[in-house]
Amino acid sequence: MDSYNKSLLDNIQFQFSISKQLLNYHLKTLNQEEYMWRSPNSGLYLKNEDGVWKAELPETESYDLGTPSIAWTLWHITYWWEMVFDYSFSEGRLTLNEVIVYEDVASVKKHLHYLTEKWEEKLANLSSEELLSKTLTKFPFENQVEFHKLASWLNLELMKNASEIGYARFDYASSKK
Repeated sequence: MDSYNKSLLDNIQFQFSISKQLLNYHLKTLNQEEYMWRSPNSGLYLKNEDGVWKAELPETESYDLGTPSIAWTLWHITYWWEMVFDYSFSEGRLTLNEVIVYEDVASVKKHLHYLTEKWEEKLANLSSEELLSKTLTKFPFENQVEFHKLASWLNLELMKNASEIGYARFDYASSKK
C-alpha cells in the first residue's frame, strides 16, 4: 500500500477508534432498565410482536419523531454494520427484518463488541484497490462512492449514534431525580 493510501486508511482507523471509545464509554455502565427505558418524548423504540422483538426504520427523520430509545439506537448501529458487512463482503441479501433485535442489554453489548472487532479486521485487511474502488460499496451507496468514503460514513454513523446514546442517558438520569 502506497503512503497516500496508508495515510487514508490510518485516518479511517483513527476516526473509528474515537467513535468506538465514545460508544464503549456509554455502554460500559448501561443496564437493562436504562436500555429499555422510553423517554416521555420517545419516538423510535423496539416492539415485541408475538414474542419477537422488532425495530423499524422511520419513513422520515423529522424532529417530531421524538427521542429514539437507547435500545433502538443500538439496534440501528447493528443494522448499518450488518448490512455493510453483508453487502460489501458477502452475498448482499440481508434485509432489515433479518437483523437481530436484542431484548437484553448484555446480548447487544456482546454483539457490538463482535461487530467492532470485525470492522477493525476488515479495515486492517483492505488493499489499496479495495479502499479506492466502488466495488465493495453496495449498501447504502450502491457503487456510487469509493469504499474509503463508505468506511468514513459508517464511522460517522457510529459517532452520531454513540452521541445519541449519551443524550438519552442524560435524559434517563435526569428523569430519575
